[in-house]
Amino acid sequence: MLKTLLRLFLALLLAGLAYLFYQAHRSETVVPATLSASGAAPAEVLTIAFGSCNRQDRPQGYWDVIRSHHPAAWLWLGDNVYADTDNLRKMAADYQQQKTAPEYAAFRAEVPQVYGIWDDHDYGINDGGREWPHKDSAKQLLLDFLDVPANAAVRTHPGTYQAYTINQGERSVKVILLDTRYFRDALAPATKQGHRYGQDPDGDILGAEQWAWLEQQLRNSTADAHLIVSSIQVLPQDHGYEKWDLFPTARQRLLDLLASTQPRLPLLLSGDRHLGEISRVEHQGMTIYEVTASGLTHAYENADEANGHRQGPLVNVKNYGLLHFLPAGDGWSVLAEIRTIEGDAVANAVALDSSLQAQDVASLSQFVHPAGALPTSLQPCPASPNCVSTQSTQADKKREPLAFTGTTAAAQARIKSIVDALPRTTLQQEAPGYLHYTFRAVGIPFIDDVEFLFDEATQQIHYRSASRVGYSDLGANNRRMAKIVAAYGQQ
Repeated sequence: MLKTLLRLFLALLLAGLAYLFYQAHRSETVVPATLSASGAAPAEVLTIAFGSCNRQDRPQGYWDVIRSHHPAAWLWLGDNVYADTDNLRKMAADYQQQKTAPEYAAFRAEVPQVYGIWDDHDYGINDGGREWPHKDSAKQLLLDFLDVPANAAVRTHPGTYQAYTINQGERSVKVILLDTRYFRDALAPATKQGHRYGQDPDGDILGAEQWAWLEQQLRNSTADAHLIVSSIQVLPQDHGYEKWDLFPTARQRLLDLLASTQPRLPLLLSGDRHLGEISRVEHQGMTIYEVTASGLTHAYENADEANGHRQGPLVNVKNYGLLHFLPAGDGWSVLAEIRTIEGDAVANAVALDSSLQAQDVASLSQFVHPAGALPTSLQPCPASPNCVSTQSTQADKKREPLAFTGTTAAAQARIKSIVDALPRTTLQQEAPGYLHYTFRAVGIPFIDDVEFLFDEATQQIHYRSASRVGYSDLGANNRRMAKIVAAYGQQ
């Protein structure tokens, strides 16, 4: 009888865990209402900035704008300088001018990781390909500019393709930098009015060695997200300028490779166009997004071109890109933004979960870009039974606030002493009258957010505890807060 009951208990436990795992991977991300005195994103958010098309002889003040978002890494997407020359001394001087610009030097000192590729103007010739005789010398100048170590593999193999991994805690983002110049076949003459070039179905962009390397990087990867960086656009097909669609067989091969290898959370990044846009295609049952950010110092301000794959507006002002990765389940959710240089406004954005399902941009933005002032209320609990809150309007989730006497600072210190003693706890943000913690589940890579608001006027402590993803939490948030409330009452 005892063995039968034990088997039944284990079966129910496994079923419950399986259901929880299933729900976690199908539900929307739940994020807290949070704040930061500095305006920076919470510590657990990994931010990567990127951009392209930068004239080294133009004002560089935008680096201070990008630096204000505290990115962990910067990705150059090409045209990092405008050299357009076979004079390698001039090209070296152009790179040196950019590298020593005070604004960029200050940015570089604070951003620990800088990676990049070239496009045509830093390659040395407009729209150039494999025929360029100075490509090997230009390559070494690019790698010197990026501070690539002298013993790095990219220094010895043909082309500039590279891969790096950016780690944040238990999660990682792989950056795959493709070289779309060194091996690219010559461009075909235009066959359509208003187009600069025509299609070449037999032509290639990457070359055999780089194709084999790319497949290995995707197929053998254990990273939680993948950024595939191409200097020229991959998905757009309508405009008449350089793009992967000029080599339709190569474009098809790249999309087929993504579909067959199924890397986690793949995003294409591109530059070149002096405009910004987000593109999306469905390919062999896989959703593929591309974010184009181009025009750090100049933009195609009269741009008004078709793109049947575009999501949201075309950005025809100077811009750069930000990717904010947020832990969700055992992977990431990501908020991708194209931001204007002037005013630092979000011009276009998309939010995706680890399976590339669209998420609510406003919700993730609130978490990534917390307000500078103390929130007066907490986020409502979702309909799912994985949240409790003193400010909930749902009876089954409603809890009573805690009372305190004396100063807010003393009450806050009291709560901190209780929560800090709990296992698997991380303090994400702290400000006068506010605390935000995350809790990690035992044996399952799920995160719960716990927030406390201290209301000095009413002498009350409001709280909210909610699972970031999933549907059922098997009562975990309720038990946690009951334990904290009980400990608070005993002090």
